[in-house]
Amino acid sequence: GALLMDTGIAAIRGAILDDAEPSCLAVNIGNGHTLAGVVVDGRLISLFEHHTHRMSSSKLDDYLKRLCDGGLDFQEVFDDGGHGCYIEETIGFKNMGSILVTGPNRSIMESSGLDFRFAAPFGDMMLTGCFGLVDACLSKRKNRV
Repeated sequence: GALLMDTGIAAIRGAILDDAEPSCLAVNIGNGHTLAGVVVDGRLISLFEHHTHRMSSSKLDDYLKRLCDGGLDFQEVFDDGGHGCYIEETIGFKNMGSILVTGPNRSIMESSGLDFRFAAPFGDMMLTGCFGLVDACLSKRKNRV
């Protein structure tokens, strides 16, 4: 069978393979879209997606903190030209063990005020999404046996 996966979600899954803490914030700053997700014990509990060309480091800092704290909502992101936001549960920004940033436009975060690091699973940032896809495939296969 085939496994299909959105590139942003694959990048988030790949980023957390790079020594992520059990609670982490993973951000993929792609060519067209920026997708960020809060992951706790391997489970995605909140996310937002926006257009990369509308993001700056200060705007991302604000959105990311509020995503973690539960203060960002769908309508705000949508009204700003993004695709929206979904928060299932929150653990608070201060409880983030790590903030991992990947993607071809990750340099947007270079002037960020957040304590983050550029994710490079297995030493190669360019394959972050590929590693995420392979990890998802292996996980799905493991659960079938």
